[in-house]
Amino acid sequence: MNEILKSDINKVKTEFSTLLPAKNSQSEELDSINCNHIKHIPIVNKPVQGDVWNVYVSNINSLKLFHVQNIENYEYIQSISSELEKYVSTSKKLPKVGNLIAARDYNGFWYRAKVQSITEMGLYVCFIDYGISKVLVTDFKDLPKEFISVKPMAYRCYFKSVSNEDDNQLSALDLFDSIYKFYSSYQITATFLSNNDPYFVTLSHNGNNVFDILYNLVWEGIVPNISEDPINFAKFKMLNEKYPNSRTTVTHIEPILSMNHFYVETELSYQIGIDIRTEIENQTKWIPELHPEEGQIVIAKSTNDLKLYRARVIMKYDDREEYRCFLIDYIKFENCSELFDPSDYLRTAPPVKIHCSLNVSKNVSSHFLESMNLAFINEIADCIDKSKTMHIKKIGNPCVIDLEIDDLNIIQVIKPCEVRMIHVLNFNSFKVRLNSLGAKKILDVLNSTKKCMIVSNPEIFKLYVAKIQTQYKRVKYMGENKTSFKVKLIDEEHQKIIVNELYALPKSIINVKTTDLFCSLELNKTSYSNKLFVEICNNGNTKFKMVIIKSNHIHSHIVKLFLESKDITSIICNPPT
Repeated sequence: MNEILKSDINKVKTEFSTLLPAKNSQSEELDSINCNHIKHIPIVNKPVQGDVWNVYVSNINSLKLFHVQNIENYEYIQSISSELEKYVSTSKKLPKVGNLIAARDYNGFWYRAKVQSITEMGLYVCFIDYGISKVLVTDFKDLPKEFISVKPMAYRCYFKSVSNEDDNQLSALDLFDSIYKFYSSYQITATFLSNNDPYFVTLSHNGNNVFDILYNLVWEGIVPNISEDPINFAKFKMLNEKYPNSRTTVTHIEPILSMNHFYVETELSYQIGIDIRTEIENQTKWIPELHPEEGQIVIAKSTNDLKLYRARVIMKYDDREEYRCFLIDYIKFENCSELFDPSDYLRTAPPVKIHCSLNVSKNVSSHFLESMNLAFINEIADCIDKSKTMHIKKIGNPCVIDLEIDDLNIIQVIKPCEVRMIHVLNFNSFKVRLNSLGAKKILDVLNSTKKCMIVSNPEIFKLYVAKIQTQYKRVKYMGENKTSFKVKLIDEEHQKIIVNELYALPKSIINVKTTDLFCSLELNKTSYSNKLFVEICNNGNTKFKMVIIKSNHIHSHIVKLFLESKDITSIICNPPT
């Protein structure tokens, strides 16, 4: 997303005049150059690992990616803008892509810019001291030579821990203005943890991690400048009093964004929801809230369904009498037209839904997370009527929990498991065997057996051991074939073969069962190569990691297969025609 530049430069400049700069690699100044009226030009050095800067966040691309300026250079950046406004160009040449020029944005301010493309409508540029790209400008001129050699003063940075769902959620919720206002109104300190663009950073405000502050806005609707929210406080009090060290019955799980972001109602919080709804519906006289502050808890009327909800005010729209609000008990951002003062109970009752994250091992590879998310969402949808319990492992925003469905930890259902093929028709119809404890026991026993007792009169359909090439394997006796025996392999692809001898099966593995599943990749047959799929399976010798996306015990489970952490669909896809 392309953020607009601040239109009131003097106001922004005043906002940062009180900020104290930190010592870092960019603190030197050079007095020997005098460019028109600019007397002090800082040496513009890129940040290095370990630098701590007070910064202005000049552009937000997403929750993950943003640009910062060193506050020590902010006055100089504005001075350049003033000088460019006064500068009279004598050049008549049209710039080329990649050229540095002076360009005026639609608010009328001049900035250094790099030409990205040239069209009939004008130039698309990047304002290099702000990091704002793909801006269409029609008013431009050549850049004075003294400003060409000055390095760009906007640095692209990122938060490491932002997931795709975090970024997608922010983009869908129209929260950029609220986040930009927070960034531009408070002192932000950046600590650089890498040396290269984009720079891995942590941002802090008053000792608090900025990512955590923004995280609470996106997932809890808590405005950044609110330090004490009574409903959030009530939630933590309830969690610490009622839920620690005990398993709690879950009544509803919704909405579900991923296994890292879902919302749980317990028996207690479900009853709280009934009490809140009753309190709202029984109230006959509401006192209007005419001038709410951002972050204030109110009763808001949704413009969507005209019902009243507990809400936090996120921001007021400038062009209409509406407010962007977060509906606390329904986990939704909505526009609201009328706001009212809540009763003491509605202002302080805990939220109905508890923000949760699944207690997933940190050892799970990131390659599997997207598939595990799909598996989790589908599993919850399929288990609406089954009993669910949770155990809070860590209280927070979100709470880290273990979730059990019918006494089975859901992690056991959605985590990657090791499998091999035992029967393959095509990539939409195959049978896998889980590398379970039973399968391992069978393999260990047969590999460690040096000599088996020969059976001369086998019984039809009974299990025995046969030597296939150089390995002992479990087989089912299917009848005679002249002087030999017809058998069927039972622990791998069910092919029938002829053997000359059968041996007694060790007692320790007579009743050991393996787990076989019918599966499908559910792929378009014209877009993927079944030949490649069969070759990769290698007669059951290839070990895969598998995530069950959607269970179907009647037909076949829809799964994702991974070979050395690589999704197999990327290996078997047909080249485009």
